[in-house]
Amino acid sequence: MIRIKLKGGALYVAVIISILISIILSLFIVVAYFNIQSIQSQNSFLQLHLSMESGFEIAQSDFYNTNSGTTWQKMPYNNDSIMVKKMAWGCFTLVDVKAKNTHFKTHKTGLFGAASSLDTALMVAEQNKPIGLAGKIKFKAACYLPKAGVKSAYIAGTSFSDLNSVRPFIKQAPGYIPEIDENYLKSIEQSQSELNPYTDSLISFIPDVINQSFQQKTAVIQQGSVNLNKQVLSNNIKIIVSDLITVENTCQLNNILLIARKVIFKKGFKGTVHVIARDSIITEDECEFNYPSSFCVYSTSSSSTTNPVVRGIFFGTQCKFKGGLLAANIKSQSSRMMIRLNKQFELIGNLYSSDYADAQGNLYGSFFCRTLLLQTPSGVYENHLLNCLIDPKRYGANLTVPHWFTEKNKHSSCAQWF
Repeated sequence: MIRIKLKGGALYVAVIISILISIILSLFIVVAYFNIQSIQSQNSFLQLHLSMESGFEIAQSDFYNTNSGTTWQKMPYNNDSIMVKKMAWGCFTLVDVKAKNTHFKTHKTGLFGAASSLDTALMVAEQNKPIGLAGKIKFKAACYLPKAGVKSAYIAGTSFSDLNSVRPFIKQAPGYIPEIDENYLKSIEQSQSELNPYTDSLISFIPDVINQSFQQKTAVIQQGSVNLNKQVLSNNIKIIVSDLITVENTCQLNNILLIARKVIFKKGFKGTVHVIARDSIITEDECEFNYPSSFCVYSTSSSSTTNPVVRGIFFGTQCKFKGGLLAANIKSQSSRMMIRLNKQFELIGNLYSSDYADAQGNLYGSFFCRTLLLQTPSGVYENHLLNCLIDPKRYGANLTVPHWFTEKNKHSSCAQWF
């Protein structure tokens, strides 16, 4: 067997080994490069999310201004930019934050309020008159009632005899119930009429089906009166009407905003909806409003002092509501506000009336009014409660309610992310 010896064989081997080493080193360099790029990209994306969270903090602070919703703001410590939009959405506050940097964009929208209070069930103003109790009455937290205390009453064929069961929860009522934050009321007033060309988009008619994302401009419909029948409307939609909105039970509403003088929900309606009215909101029997819904009646127009108008929120029987109920009046008005809860009513959330309120049914939240006013088929009773359970603790730990009051170091809570 003849062996052929190649000249320079060792050189060939050295060259091959050098090439292999170069390839391996190149692979290490490429892997290291992409690893660094991946880490930098992840850090950039994480930093962008932190900038977006900063946007939500800005929206809840005193440093927020309306121009933040139309212009990009550069973050002071990095290359991120954010745009923060904030508006009243019923009784809640809608906050929309966009964030971007060189490589990424992100967007998030939430419906904000405040954490529910666990220690206040009922608060009325001091009027030197006792509160009459009839039927089944149960308190699960502090009730701020007049100094005159409580007494047993006989209404609709029932009375209340176990006064000792409620006395441990009774505390001295203040001279006035807490006032609604002026800035909050101002935002409600602005949302009733003002349109923002940067954030709102007018459409000429109400489609049968529309789901408007909160990443887009708000779809706004303006008309004199509206009857919503079989429409399916969801999210970033605002219907502004100068007079009356009628909502049939065949209509499906999900988080949209209705603004009108008066709104009527027909018997059996079910949905999630936010309403701002100048005069009244009326629901017929067996209506259900899912969380987080909200009703607000607020008007700056005055009425005759000789015959003041009663505005407010009026429910039919066997209704359920999850969210916030607000009927607010300014001091200079001669009109009166009323929230009427009917028999077999269920509320999960908070209620505030600057004047009168009717407390009936199961109320899982905090209840504020100047005067209790009970209405039954047999008559009207001032400073009375009938068949009422008030328990802010049952759902309070996981419940976000509208942020109505002025508070230092207030902490916001999200009711829903979109």
